[in-house]
Amino acid sequence: MTYLRNSDVRLDSYGQLLRAEQSPSERDFVRATALGKTRMIAWLVSNCNTRSHREQYVADLRNYVKVDQFGGCAGNANYSYSCPRNPQIYGDWCSAIPFTSAYRFYIAFENSACHDYVSEKFYQALDRLMVPIVLRKSDYLDIVPEGSYIAADQFRSPKHLAEYLHYLASNPKEYLKYFEWTKRNSAAWKIQLMMEDAVCRMCRMLHENKTSETLDKDLWTNWDKHAACVPGFASQLL
Repeated sequence: MTYLRNSDVRLDSYGQLLRAEQSPSERDFVRATALGKTRMIAWLVSNCNTRSHREQYVADLRNYVKVDQFGGCAGNANYSYSCPRNPQIYGDWCSAIPFTSAYRFYIAFENSACHDYVSEKFYQALDRLMVPIVLRKSDYLDIVPEGSYIAADQFRSPKHLAEYLHYLASNPKEYLKYFEWTKRNSAAWKIQLMMEDAVCRMCRMLHENKTSETLDKDLWTNWDKHAACVPGFASQLL
């Protein structure tokens, strides 16, 4: 049971999209929230020097579009806020920061660029009706609909990404397309919900005798091979 897609039981411990038909009032809320946004990009970050070198990419991106940074690393946003380190235990995710009403986009770059690794920051952005900006498209293909996020590796440079973000900000109809996923899905990111779902799937497999008899003698080597982390991935996009 891991987050890798080839696991016998995939554990979406950080989040997932759940099937949920949108009501007319919810549709109106999504539209009003999306169209009411006035700021460009928010970034909540506490790890300042990462294996993915995401901070280098964001530093270049800032030359072309405004990024308001929150958290433990030096930033440029001057808001008072309270953000629990573990929101699953201590409360809602940064509810005092004006994310939902203010920001169109959220930088959801991971600390490490590893195969299939998607953390809670991505699902929290979806839940807060911000469009996540991720590092690598391939890690999201099978878990969320295309058009619900923007991948940096699909652009020639941070400048080209910034140009596209400005285009979306100036074209509400195009920006609204990034919320089509809300019509049939809702974002979940509470650890308890994810664990319950994974354990239920594992129990179902055991009862249906759909288990694998594969035994890895060297679990760490096998894990390292399948996780396929790429050091400095973000800096390769510059």
